[in-house]
Amino acid sequence: MFSFLKKKSKEDEPPLKKKIKDLKCRKINFVDEDFDGLCSDMKQDVNAIIKLKPVNYYAIKNQYIMGMVYSEEDFSENYVQFLHFESERQTGKSDIYPLDPELTVRVLAKVGIMIDLKQFENKE
Repeated sequence: MFSFLKKKSKEDEPPLKKKIKDLKCRKINFVDEDFDGLCSDMKQDVNAIIKLKPVNYYAIKNQYIMGMVYSEEDFSENYVQFLHFESERQTGKSDIYPLDPELTVRVLAKVGIMIDLKQFENKE
């Protein structure tokens, strides 16, 4: 009768959500221009992430988009999920989008995280 009050168990989570929990996460804050537009653009083409502008968290506290970039250690598998914040409260959450290794490296380079994919290719 009160099944809607029951907490969701870990088995109810989608497989992708379970998978990203094991990946390394980097949080990047972006200028909030249009969260809903970003989500619809990302559904059509994940390269839409490149148009985002990084921002220092302390510079804009009242409204920003946080990108949660999840990656394997060798960057062979990468995902991003966006959270929208207003006045320190989360007001939106996007789907989880896959990113290819080159795109992930470009996004991380925008915030000063330099990755050389060639070093991972040589290890294989």
